[in-house]
Order: sequence, then C-alpha cells, then structure tokens
Amino acid sequence: MAGRNETLRQSAPGDPLLYEGLMVEYYNFIYRLAGAILGDAGEADDAAQETFIKAAMHAGDFQTGTHIKSWLAKIAVNVCRDRLRKLKMRSRLQNVLKLLSWQSAQGAPTPEETVIGNERARTIRAGIAALDEKHRLPILLRYGQGMAISEIAEALDINEGTVHSRLHYAHRKLRDRLNGVAQEQDSVPKEGFE
Repeated sequence: MAGRNETLRQSAPGDPLLYEGLMVEYYNFIYRLAGAILGDAGEADDAAQETFIKAAMHAGDFQTGTHIKSWLAKIAVNVCRDRLRKLKMRSRLQNVLKLLSWQSAQGAPTPEETVIGNERARTIRAGIAALDEKHRLPILLRYGQGMAISEIAEALDINEGTVHSRLHYAHRKLRDRLNGVAQEQDSVPKEGFE
C-alpha cells in the first residue's frame, strides 16, 4: 500500500494511467457512495467520474498515511455536496437505502413481509432524508457504504469523536421517528376487530 500511496503522490497532474488505475479499483465504491448521496444513477455516474478527474488532477495533494479510499470518499462527498447545492435537490436523497436489502436471508419473503419491508424501508429513507446533512452523511457512509469510523472522520474532515456523536444523534432521531410511526399505526382502528 505504501508503494501505491507514493506513486499516487508523485503522479503528474491529469495522468491518464493514474485516472484509469483509480477508476478500475475504486469506481464501484465511489459510484455507490455518490448514488447514496444523490439518489440518481445518472448523477452518481457523473459525480464518480468527476471525483476521479479531480483525484487525478490533485494527486500531488494526497497525504502519505491517508487511506486512498478515504481520500477518494472525501473528494466524492465534496463533489456531491457541490452538485446538491447547484441542483437544490435535497429531495433526491429519498432513495438513499436502495442498495440495502431489508429482506431476511432465510427463504423468499411472503407478500405481506415484502409490503412491510418496503414500508419500513420507505420510512427509514424518509427519516434519513429528514436529518440535516451533518447527521445524514455519517449514516450514509457507515451503513450505506460500510465505512469504518476512522474512514468517515477522514472523509468528512472531522474527528472520530464527532463521528460517534453524530451517529448517536442520528440513531436517536431515527428511533424517535420510527417509534412515532409505529404508535400512529397502532392508533388506527382496524376494521372488523372491534
């Protein structure tokens, strides 16, 4: 890894071989991350390509000791933030959890389980979309992309304690929202069961 990091740092800006190497190794990760943030496959593809162009152009800025994956995630998050600001489309984050499977690994779900799972996923997506950006991004990076706390801290340029704090706050807000939805559903009268 040290050799790859040094090669990255010493590459000429815009080196097409560097661009290609990064794309081959990290495209799927960056595409999924951008897709989770932007909620649109076309926008995610554009953001992923822009991420790799920026990385190739600024390879000399790469700091030895930093994980390439975290460095690319940081660039991707900033590219996505710029796109969201320009497009003013926060509502596109409604499909954040498309990549996550809420189905049980045991056999095929019944139609009822599918409906319940879909409703649960919609509720969770809505809850995550309702979070402000500083709490939403750590949730997306942790659970949507499987990043470690240290990687999230690097990608968002905050300390690990802040990541833990933001995750805790987001968990609490999501739990409160989900409990509120469950209570609303319990208070709806069921026909034929009175």
